[in-house]
Amino acid sequence: MKKIASAIVRFRYLLTALMLILCVPAALNIGGTGINYDLTAYLSPDTMTARGLKIMEAEFENTASLSLVLIGGGDEAAFSFAERISALDGVMSASYDPAAGLKTVDGEEWRLIGVISDAASAERVYDGVETLVKDTPHMISGAVRDGRIIRKSMSDEIPTVMLISCLIVLFVLLLMSRSPVEPVMFFVCIGVSIVLNMGTNTVFGSISFITFAVAAILQLALAMDYSIMLINAYDRMLEKGLERPEAMAAALEMSFLPVSSSALTTVAGMLSLVFMSFTIGFDIGMVLAKGIVISMLTVFLMLPGMLTLFTPLMQRTSHRPLRLSGKHLSALIQKSRGAIAAVLILLIAAGAVLQTRNTYAYTVRDMDGDSARISEAFGRADPVALLFPVCKTDGDYAEESAALREIGELEIGGRKAVTSVYAMPVTGEAALKTVDADAAADMMGTDRGMMRTFFALLGIDGPISGGELVKKAEAFMATPGGWLIPAETRKQISELSETLALAERTFNGREWSRAILFMDMSYTDPGAREVLDGIRKVMTAHYGDRWAMTGGIVVTDDIGTSFSGDLRRVGLITVAAVFLIILLSFKNAAVPVTLVCVIQGAVWVNMAYSGLRDGSVFFMCYLICMALQMGATIDYGILLTENYRRCRESMNPWDAAAAALDRSMQTILTSGLALITAGFAVGRISSVFYISSIGTMLGRGAVVSVLLVLLLLPRMLVWLDRLIVRKPNGKNNAGETGTA
Repeated sequence: MKKIASAIVRFRYLLTALMLILCVPAALNIGGTGINYDLTAYLSPDTMTARGLKIMEAEFENTASLSLVLIGGGDEAAFSFAERISALDGVMSASYDPAAGLKTVDGEEWRLIGVISDAASAERVYDGVETLVKDTPHMISGAVRDGRIIRKSMSDEIPTVMLISCLIVLFVLLLMSRSPVEPVMFFVCIGVSIVLNMGTNTVFGSISFITFAVAAILQLALAMDYSIMLINAYDRMLEKGLERPEAMAAALEMSFLPVSSSALTTVAGMLSLVFMSFTIGFDIGMVLAKGIVISMLTVFLMLPGMLTLFTPLMQRTSHRPLRLSGKHLSALIQKSRGAIAAVLILLIAAGAVLQTRNTYAYTVRDMDGDSARISEAFGRADPVALLFPVCKTDGDYAEESAALREIGELEIGGRKAVTSVYAMPVTGEAALKTVDADAAADMMGTDRGMMRTFFALLGIDGPISGGELVKKAEAFMATPGGWLIPAETRKQISELSETLALAERTFNGREWSRAILFMDMSYTDPGAREVLDGIRKVMTAHYGDRWAMTGGIVVTDDIGTSFSGDLRRVGLITVAAVFLIILLSFKNAAVPVTLVCVIQGAVWVNMAYSGLRDGSVFFMCYLICMALQMGATIDYGILLTENYRRCRESMNPWDAAAAALDRSMQTILTSGLALITAGFAVGRISSVFYISSIGTMLGRGAVVSVLLVLLLLPRMLVWLDRLIVRKPNGKNNAGETGTA
């Protein structure tokens, strides 16, 4: 360590310049990283959703849906808008059903028009619908609108969150630093590491919008204590009378263990997310782990040159910092005679029990007020696509109809779970129905005698399916005798042909057919799992294992199924990795056991409180915050324990605990306040549920961790002194100068 520190000091200005130079290509490269807003891309390939999406991509045009509610205007206007929307390019269907789509809300009539389009045209269709109804009171909900809300919220809110977080951190650093130059160097250092991290994200091709939203802010909050540790160590060496290069070499040597241990435990927490079956964990874990490593390297390679260069300026602008002494707190802990520790241990035990009873949410609430009001008035309209072997014969279509009929009878809460069905036997019914001349005339609204003549011209002497009839009619219209068919009939045949072609294209692929169901339920509804199980039973009875399904509710079910495994996996890997890193750093098994117990207790208390306060915990928030809280806030325990072991070289256990608390409190509170304020700033400002939930829970967790480290850990260090502090000969120091 001494050789490495000497080398860094020798080349400190070159290293600082090199880091600044590397920022230029990294900054230019930030825009090259794609932002992924589709969370289904992170599902495991063996889930039902992933199988269904793979078939959909290979066989069909993906579809998108939106719900348009007209406020007032009457049925005639609603039918007119539905017809005009149907004419938009990319729209597969737009329908208004007065029986189910008319509601009276607060004295106003609301009319619901359901729109289905191909996914490639969804944005264009949304714009077209907005243009058509811009002068009419209306509301719209759907995936396109949700995506736009997320993108707009991120573009509007992320700069604000980052600015507020930086201002709060700057305020804290100005209060606690010895010179206003120190915070400037800190922000230059952390700014370089953030730019380097964001600029190197192109190695992943794209990152999720959640990762993009929180990575820079969390990197700021998680890595700031590395700089604080080095600056404080450097200041102590200068106070001892060392010259700048020697002081920096000694500070680096002193900081290697706490900084690297802190960084590695945080990295371990981040990398545990990589093992989630929902692979957004890989996305978030890798980006944040890379950011922490870059932050650590930046502190070691860049900050020494800046500190030694600007030491004269720092000394000229020095002021008395706000001193956060731990003496009064340590006196309070000692006077309590273990009462405070006992209360906190009971709190941890209660948290451990209560967090096992948490319920978890796997879907987000409606993105805005319009979506919520539409769902409340008309029920949910979540589409589910069923996929099964392609229908070619009447028997195949009869099988499909039977399966859809059974699924349509499923109920949830005393109401039908399926509100509408789009499938070939429904939309393309005219193509499948067998008709004679009289039935065809009635269907098309023409004279029966004329239709009999028409059948004779086509050479049809018996019943025929609607699809075959249209094909023969089109072929005849292309012959010289086609003029015999009246113009009105020709128009009807062309329109019917287009409708049937669209239905065929929409519902039948090369090897697979599909049906689209609209479900009036969310995954959180009691009985939703039973409905999905009912669909599985029906489809398995009719098609064996040759079927699949996909849709928002199915995605949620797949995530919920994998969550319990992810929870255990992430928790165990986080604890094991952190334990191993601390064990290697301290070479004492009692230290990692003590620190992991304290921070794991903080995690339990945080999760229990979040579950009690919010009713349910968003699953992804739980996993991410569990890993972040363990990996990041255990740094505070590492710092306090390292100082305790140093102080025990010349003090009795309780005096050492008091001195360690006094030495560590400034750094712990400075870093802790940064993480707390950054978390709550994200939670308060962001309107995107995914992001705000992570911020709020992380802020709460940091509060609990700081309190337990400051109030419980000193007492535990004293209690476990014989195990934590040992002389080289194996004897402990407990009796050297007194006992606690």
